[in-house]
Amino acid sequence: MFLFIPIICGTHNWDRPYDSNPKHGSLYCPHCHNNSVSPIKRREFFTVWFVPLVPIHWGKQLRCNICNWRQDFSNDSQLNQMVQGPPPGAANNYANPPPYFKT
Repeated sequence: MFLFIPIICGTHNWDRPYDSNPKHGSLYCPHCHNNSVSPIKRREFFTVWFVPLVPIHWGKQLRCNICNWRQDFSNDSQLNQMVQGPPPGAANNYANPPPYFKT
């Protein structure tokens, strides 16, 4: 007699806010150009039958709530550089319209 038991495995993320500082609530996203990045504490585990077994990633990240862009950061000085905003001229990174386009 053969008994078939499926094994369900995968990964799962647990994200928490990094801190409650209001300055860190809406940072600039270099990917989608919105002010929607916030620092988080991220834990990712390998799971079997939805039970977390092995930690894959454990650290601090910046995450955009719109485009899901993520970047690791290691200390508060890197986070404070993001609070200062984008460099001058980088806030509007969109291409100019073609010369034949009339407004």
